[in-house]
Amino acid sequence: MFADTLERSAADVWEVGVAYVRFAIDHRPYSEVMFRPELYRADDPSITSARERAANVLVASAGTLSPSPAHDRMTTIAAWSLAHGFASLWLSGALPESADGDPEALARSMIRFIFGALR
Repeated sequence: MFADTLERSAADVWEVGVAYVRFAIDHRPYSEVMFRPELYRADDPSITSARERAANVLVASAGTLSPSPAHDRMTTIAAWSLAHGFASLWLSGALPESADGDPEALARSMIRFIFGALR
């Protein structure tokens, strides 16, 4: 489901991060289990395929934001950390906006603010 969500947004680099956040919020149990390999069969071919599909979207998207090929890996880690960290903060209620705000709008603004300077 996660890979499908990211692939649907892959044409718009800005929306990949928003799709990541949306998935984490809308499918919290799935999102939490995805980062706990002791809770699923990591060697399952369908899991491996889905993980690779999701990673391909994340890496390709971050690559378009990277200032140079030498920075691609760091840009990917930064973009992933931004989306994942934002989703975690939102879900925990740590952000005041979590009470009644729009997570997609705030994520979109934040992603453009941070990575827009690189473009």
